[in-house]
Amino acid sequence: MKLSLILAALATSASSLKTVTFKDATGNNVSYVEKPTFDQKKVDAYVLQTEQIVNSTHMDKCGKCLTAIALGKQAALNGDVQLIPAVLTKLCKMYKFSKTCDTDYGAETTGYDTDGTHAAQTLTLIGDPYGTDGQYLCYYKVNQACPLPELPKFDLKALGWWGDKPDNVTVPKSENKTFNVAHLSDLHIDLRYEMGAEANCTEGGKMCCTPDQFNKGARAAGLQEAVVPAQKYGMYTCDVPPPMIDLTLQTVGQFAKEKEFEFAIFTGDMVSHDVASQTNLANTALSEEAIYHAFKKYMGDVPVFMTYGNHDTFPYGQLAQHKSGYGGYFVWNDQLSAQLWKDYGWIDAEAEQQAIHTYGSFATTTKRGLRVISLDSNLWYKKNFYNFWNTSTDPDPSGLFRFLSDELLECEKTGQRAWLMAHIPPGGNMDNSLAHSTEIIRQIVSRFSNTIAGLFFGHVHEDQFNVWYAGNGSTNTVDNALQIAFLGPSVTPLTYYNPAWRYYEVDTKTFEVMNSHTYYAKLNESFAFDFEHPVEKTIGNFSYLGYPQITNISSEDVNGTAPVYHYEYNAREAYDPDHEWPANAPLNATFWHKAVDYIVNRNETRDLFLKYEYRQSPYVPKCADDNCLANVYCFLSSGTVPQVEECQKNHKGFKKQIYIKRDGTYGDEPEHHHH
Repeated sequence: MKLSLILAALATSASSLKTVTFKDATGNNVSYVEKPTFDQKKVDAYVLQTEQIVNSTHMDKCGKCLTAIALGKQAALNGDVQLIPAVLTKLCKMYKFSKTCDTDYGAETTGYDTDGTHAAQTLTLIGDPYGTDGQYLCYYKVNQACPLPELPKFDLKALGWWGDKPDNVTVPKSENKTFNVAHLSDLHIDLRYEMGAEANCTEGGKMCCTPDQFNKGARAAGLQEAVVPAQKYGMYTCDVPPPMIDLTLQTVGQFAKEKEFEFAIFTGDMVSHDVASQTNLANTALSEEAIYHAFKKYMGDVPVFMTYGNHDTFPYGQLAQHKSGYGGYFVWNDQLSAQLWKDYGWIDAEAEQQAIHTYGSFATTTKRGLRVISLDSNLWYKKNFYNFWNTSTDPDPSGLFRFLSDELLECEKTGQRAWLMAHIPPGGNMDNSLAHSTEIIRQIVSRFSNTIAGLFFGHVHEDQFNVWYAGNGSTNTVDNALQIAFLGPSVTPLTYYNPAWRYYEVDTKTFEVMNSHTYYAKLNESFAFDFEHPVEKTIGNFSYLGYPQITNISSEDVNGTAPVYHYEYNAREAYDPDHEWPANAPLNATFWHKAVDYIVNRNETRDLFLKYEYRQSPYVPKCADDNCLANVYCFLSSGTVPQVEECQKNHKGFKKQIYIKRDGTYGDEPEHHHH
């Protein structure tokens, strides 16, 4: 289905509708078509009732939050779903939740990214607003107003998902031969990237390198040009310009020929991190089409297995389950993508139909017999409103987890090995996954640990891995090491990374990873200015660091020269410093269990890990204190959110992830709104 048809199908006739204009965070006018008018008195009444709840003196903040959700559910069930975005927007402006209330909480539109309608529709679905549904909403969506509820207990075996785990599953015997597979992640193409735009922006949502972003101090001082002008191939504070997408995939395409890649996996996030007012349905679809086209153009006949990231949907991060009744909002994405994947020869007709009917998720068998199962992780993403209903009564509202377990059950019966790929890792250093959903994933991975040959994710932008252990995470012993998840480094440099990608050497029979080879581009070497020698400059009261232009530069390189992808490291060499691991043994959970030990206890290996995590950018952090070491240990050795939490309990002095700020100092919050 072509983009024009999708947009036409989704567009609403504007003849009887009113166009509304408001200012976004950058001060620019944004217009959208308002839905039919509704009862403003009712909106005001709901706002007043919410105010009374907020001002109550006999409830704690959790009680207030749950009561407000109960009011919202009552309004939704009274047929006032269309009023709730207006109520949320008004409350946002009253209580100053945000500077961009219209785009954060407004009614659904294809013109910009807003969640109001989807929040309202979720209120029609939740069971008991005072039970786990409400508690999860208050914890994840309202600043942890309620504590995280106790994990719902589901016994998937008792529910009939599978029988007993076989005692003696026959794992194929290795013939000590390998083939190669590419892994890319987080391309984040920015179709609005503009050379010369401000890369050191401070205003407008901070999606730098786009036309409407600026540096407030520079503007106030009357500086006309950018403090740090965006370069042709990217900047450390921005997403990826189209020339860098081309250069990267052209490089991977050349390697595909030299190294004979048999297939490639892409673990999600094609669309940029742009501010909500600039993120619309058309940009989302165009970005996805651009990435699919670039993969096909440069990879030729090499199949590429895709998965959606949290940015690869519209609105951002939202996806409704079929049985919610709201799935029709999102089916355009699966129809667009699945047809292109099939047209490009990446999947067959059966997998295409799976993808259309299973949220873009599918399973396909490679020519060597490996089953690759691609899953849409937005169905365990905490920013997706539709993940907050029936949390204590239904382990699988979407049917995705049963789809996965059924696929693995079939593989187990036939002795087939499987890879699982998705965007958001269920554990590790990003608390973006919902605890109860990751517990379901843990049960599945544990049950089919003899069938699964590898787990592959993206999302964190850093080059990382997670060791999965049997149990709840309290006994992370070498005997308990169950699975390894590879977290692919991002191509986007946002924030402070060098672009990177990798390929795996894979055993032809066991399909386990035998080695991992990572390549990176030194982005700062592509700049047309001298990044190594900043110069202090002052205009009026405004002081800033400028960079001298490189002399003798050709006219075609005046905005930056093409970077080169250099070989960075291989995992076997980096994380087995004493060369104890047998040459013919795979890089399995045991190998990575030992690697975690090296990283935590050896300064040299830890420094290497941090260097590789950021791909040797100028912003590689230090990690020597106990808090940071506990951080690293828990993130690398936890497959799910509850396992991370269990690890934190067992390692005192634990602190949240430390984020690097623009000025090189550290803080508790990231400067960009989401990975």
